Amino acid sequence: MYDTLKIKHQVNQLPKEVIEQQESPFFWKGLKWIPIFNKKTNQVKAYETTVSNLKLELKGNIISCNNSLQKWYMGNNYELFTYSQVVKAFQELDSVLPFNVYNANIHYVAVGTVIEEEAQPILNPWLSLNGKTPIPMLGANKEYGKKFYLTDYNVKGYDKTFEVKTHNRIKIGKPIFRFELEIYTRNLNNRKNAIGIYTVKDLIDKKKYKMLADELLSKYDKIEKQQSVPLSQLTNKEKEVLALFQNQEILKQYKIDHSETYGNRRKVYNKLKKLSNNKHLTHIKQQLNKAVNKALF
Repeated sequence: MYDTLKIKHQVNQLPKEVIEQQESPFFWKGLKWIPIFNKKTNQVKAYETTVSNLKLELKGNIISCNNSLQKWYMGNNYELFTYSQVVKAFQELDSVLPFNVYNANIHYVAVGTVIEEEAQPILNPWLSLNGKTPIPMLGANKEYGKKFYLTDYNVKGYDKTFEVKTHNRIKIGKPIFRFELEIYTRNLNNRKNAIGIYTVKDLIDKKKYKMLADELLSKYDKIEKQQSVPLSQLTNKEKEVLALFQNQEILKQYKIDHSETYGNRRKVYNKLKKLSNNKHLTHIKQQLNKAVNKALF
């Protein structure tokens, strides 16, 4: 379920090469560290190394480690990444990184899942998320996904089969849709229903893992989608409300101009959504639930 991580570790004993700002590569903790130079001053500002696809940077006395945990462990992120696999991945990662990975601080985490479905029929109904309209994800002059950029987090859904074929020249041989939440941990911790993700140890806490899975699904639920509501069953007022909430440009302006009535109309719209007979939306929600539930073991 985890994809990209950003973790940081404070080094208590720096190698002499770092203290002396050595301008040539050196070996430390079994890894070759390459100096990074400031373009203006031409002085060493940090050192970098890699562990497979993981990027490590040592700046001052802080080592940061970024990139996809799933791709590092499995070689891809178009398959399910289950809890038991996550535990094994961190065990293996702890054996190759130059610090105790479990005590490292987590600053950012991407949580995602995949289902075997065509992406476009899933993406077409997406209208908005918390008032934000989606930005197209482009590749090879084609839109293959949609992404919402919000203040506290990002959400994206995309055609994983197309992305892998375009970027990696790999043919999966079946349609795969990937849904993902990207979030800084401060936004998981500094809120009413805090999850409490501070160190890597928290990422393998089964209860918190389940809470992150629920967080992922809740974000999908909050995406406003084009509804298929039987119009013959609606009053004129309900038809007006449905039309309003299905046009994001008008809705945004209405919220500004008529804030006093927006809340009541939102309540009416939420009731109307329960009348939706879009079987495909129901099917996709069920598939995402199944995929996330499988990832819990």
